[in-house]
Amino acid sequence: MTSFTRDRPSTARRLGLGVLLAALCAFFVAAPTAAFAHDELIGSSPADGDVVDASPTSIDLRFSAEPLAGDGATEVLVIDPSGREVQDGDPVLDRNGVIQNISGAEEPGTYRVIWRIVSSDGHPISGEVLFSVDEPSEPAPVPTASEAGDAGDESGAFDATPLWVVGGLIVVGLGGALVAVLVARARRANGGV
Repeated sequence: MTSFTRDRPSTARRLGLGVLLAALCAFFVAAPTAAFAHDELIGSSPADGDVVDASPTSIDLRFSAEPLAGDGATEVLVIDPSGREVQDGDPVLDRNGVIQNISGAEEPGTYRVIWRIVSSDGHPISGEVLFSVDEPSEPAPVPTASEAGDAGDESGAFDATPLWVVGGLIVVGLGGALVAVLVARARRANGGV
């Protein structure tokens, strides 16, 4: 009669499995952190606070990542010193930037550029850039939401955070179950010790 002996996993093999499990858990805990970091405005032309000699024909906003395209995903309002909107047409996505043409912006003073985009992680972000033509002045007041086309509506944004949380919990649960099985096997192999 042939008896089969089962080789116990070596200490190195168990250690390697433990390191692999720890690395997987660390990945799923650290990976969502990048999803929580929203994109941000990294520059504009004209820049915030600039005083220019002549009115620009467009505003160029640059972000840390490429904004998402889609109906209503990108909005730019350009308000002249008297409170008139002077943006011309829809904003145009250009890699990690948004270009908004303007016309009729001859009035000297401070212009307010109010922008809203959907960042690469699916979250809407917004902000404002002020620049002046000839000399700074008191900027016109910010238009109300109804005047600005309800730029604060975030209903169309997709939030992937719950998926990361659920996925992370599943991985941690499976990892815990795997460790429990391995520990139980090791104890059985050692006679319950």
